[in-house]
Amino acid sequence: MPSIRKPAALAVAGAVLAGGAAVAAAPAASAQVWHDSPAWDVRMPYPLGGEHTIRFGVFPSCLRGGDDRFNQAIAANARDLDQPIGSFDFSATLFPFNSATVEWHNIDTGARGSQTVQSTGPEVGIGATPTGRGWVAVTITASKSALPTAAPSSVAPFASATHTERFIVPPQDC
Repeated sequence: MPSIRKPAALAVAGAVLAGGAAVAAAPAASAQVWHDSPAWDVRMPYPLGGEHTIRFGVFPSCLRGGDDRFNQAIAANARDLDQPIGSFDFSATLFPFNSATVEWHNIDTGARGSQTVQSTGPEVGIGATPTGRGWVAVTITASKSALPTAAPSSVAPFASATHTERFIVPPQDC
């Protein structure tokens, strides 16, 4: 399989995913930079004021497929570092993430995928998802809202925040 250089991967990923996926009906902040995996911390507005540090991350792995072979995969998430895990403090879970949409594009093979998930805790993301071997461009759009919504990937138009980060994941030897 031909190898692809990182600058070429970034250029292709930028052109292919320029539009990206945005979470509808909310003000959105969007990073225009492609980060190397695994993680990037950002300050994101908290629904009732102030900011929280959110760690966006993409983690490459190898996943055993139906063919009994290991294949390249990614897991992606957004984690509120200012919201304690396992806390009995009601205010710590008052504003959970509503949703995250993770889109990926294998630059070498052209394979694509997208998944939207919801969470009521300090973290939202997808588990190991097969991508095929190659450079993978990943876009994570996470939203946090004061009010729950019925539709995945939507938030209340007020008292909410949405942020997007983009990552480049190198090929994995599985």
